[in-house]
Amino acid sequence: MSDAVSIGRRFFEELLGKGDASVADEILADNIVMYHPSSPTPITPRAAVQGFLGAFRAGFPDMHMVVEDAFGSGDKAAVRWHMQGTHTENLFGIPPTGKAVSVKGISVVRVADGKIVEDWVSEDTMGLMQQLGIVPTMG
Repeated sequence: MSDAVSIGRRFFEELLGKGDASVADEILADNIVMYHPSSPTPITPRAAVQGFLGAFRAGFPDMHMVVEDAFGSGDKAAVRWHMQGTHTENLFGIPPTGKAVSVKGISVVRVADGKIVEDWVSEDTMGLMQQLGIVPTMG
């Protein structure tokens, strides 16, 4: 397993999945840039990324994250993940709905000097909003 793959796995399994914020110093570069579909602009630096991830995790305190697949080459890794949780706290201004959600996504991370410097996220944000009842489902 390449370093990029193992670091990508740690990002999802430990930092996000377990909520272990101490891992951030080990695996996130100070100047990390995250491209997330819910943000109109890139999220940077590390403190902003940690704040964003912390706010997301706060909305789903029982969040469970599973890495379904991870592979890479050189300094990049693709991580296919699945998140489940219950929306019991405020989520970026959305009051708690009490609804259980299941969201899948893929992230491509780029690693330099043993830390993630870029993270391109593709997730089912529309599906999440539909599961929360914020956006109506079609049909």
